[in-house]
Formats: sequence, C-alpha cells, structure tokens
Amino acid sequence: MTEPTITLGQALAEYLQEVKAELRRTHEPFLRRYVDYNGETTLLSSLSGSHLERYAEQQISPADPAAGDRVQALKAWFVYLKKRDYTAANLGVHIRARRTQLSRGAGGIRQEDTPVEMTASGLATLHDERESLEAQRNEMRTAVEVARSDGDLRENAPYHAAREALAMIDNRVRQVDEALRRAVVVDRPGGDRAGVGSVVTITNLADDKVSEYRLVSAREANAAERKISVESPVGKQLLGCRPGEEVVVATPRGEARFRVESVSQTA
Repeated sequence: MTEPTITLGQALAEYLQEVKAELRRTHEPFLRRYVDYNGETTLLSSLSGSHLERYAEQQISPADPAAGDRVQALKAWFVYLKKRDYTAANLGVHIRARRTQLSRGAGGIRQEDTPVEMTASGLATLHDERESLEAQRNEMRTAVEVARSDGDLRENAPYHAAREALAMIDNRVRQVDEALRRAVVVDRPGGDRAGVGSVVTITNLADDKVSEYRLVSAREANAAERKISVESPVGKQLLGCRPGEEVVVATPRGEARFRVESVSQTA
C-alpha cells in the first residue's frame, strides 16, 4: 500500500542508506539535483508521469555529458520506490534523455544543432576571441590587397601566404560564430557541491599530492590553466561531489583515489 505522507527527502535518505556504496556514490548527485529541484518536502503521492516527463524535457539536456547517467540514476530510484510501495506505479518509465531533434528543410531531413554548454567565463573568452579574430581578419585583408598590387599573382609569394592566412582566420571565425550561436551558459551550482564552473581542490590519497582544478565544458578544457572537462575521467567523478567525499578514477596504471578537500563557486 502506498504511503501517502512520505516526502522526496525522506525517500532519498532511505534509498541512499540501503543501496551499495558504489551506487550511492554515483547516484546521489543526480538524485539530489532532482530532489532540490522539486523540494525535499514534496510528497511522493503528488508525483505523476507527466511531471517526470516535464522534468526530463526541461532539465536533462542532450548536450549534458552525464545525461545517460542521470536518467539511469532516476530510473533505478523509482524502481526502488515502486518496490517499497511508496508509489503506485514505476514512474521511472516516463524519464528519458531528450534526443537531438530532426527537422525537415528544403534539402530534406537535417539534424538540429544541440546546445554548447559553457561557463559564463568561457563564453566571455569566446567573445574576446571573436573580436580578436575580426581585427586579425581586417589586417590580413589589407595585407592581401597590398600584396595583390605588387604585380603578377602567379609569382607573388606574399600574396598567396596572405590569402592562406586569411582563409584560416575565416574558418576559425565560422567555428566561433557557430559556437556562440549554440552557446548556453550553465548555471553555477549552489552550496558546496561541485558542478560546471566550480574550483575543486583534491588530494591524491596515494601520495598526498594536492591539486586544484576548475570543472568546465569540453570546449573550455585547458590543461595549462588547470581546467578539466566534466567529460574527462577525473572531471566526471568530481561532478556533484562535496568536501570530504572520496572518488575513484580508472587510469591506465590502475585505480586512483582522491579526496575532495574544498569546492569553491567563485567566478
């Protein structure tokens, strides 16, 4: 018989106590995001299939590298809730990762572009690059015209070099413009939970080496600046973690274990 008064917060706490440690570690960040979105005091009896469908549509982006993991975590939880008779039906069947949509244009069926998720600083950097590219392009156009005026283009090495450089700049401008058109700024997570944009300090438990990284989208990853993608092995494990938690990362040399020391949401 379905318990009418159990809340999302209570159900999550019970689930995390009963599942294996590995599932608890991987599922908890995604389940807490769902609970935080709806509110811990929301009654399970108030949920419906349409509610879950709306949540998946609005909150699980196809561009999210963890979309599949989020869906699987939610599905597993709702199977558990049904087995405990906390819900009348398995609502997890209504949770699906949104697919990239197809549309029909003049040239037939084409795939619509998915969003490019970025941090606010990453988007600002992309805008700065666009301005710099435009200045370079104007300079190179001038160089092409100057070289063209020197005479026979067939033997004009400076002209061909300038043309080649201009073509490379034009290609990069198209790439940046496409990224800007599709860019979606990821909201910075609240509290002490690591998310895209967070600065995370970790300790390697094998040698006590302390490292600091900023979690970013794949497009913004830069090893020299200590920015790691949330799609990388380390970034994927750190996503959703809090200070004090430990993560295990598979490496070519075997498993590496890290402890999260701090999570900062500073810009």
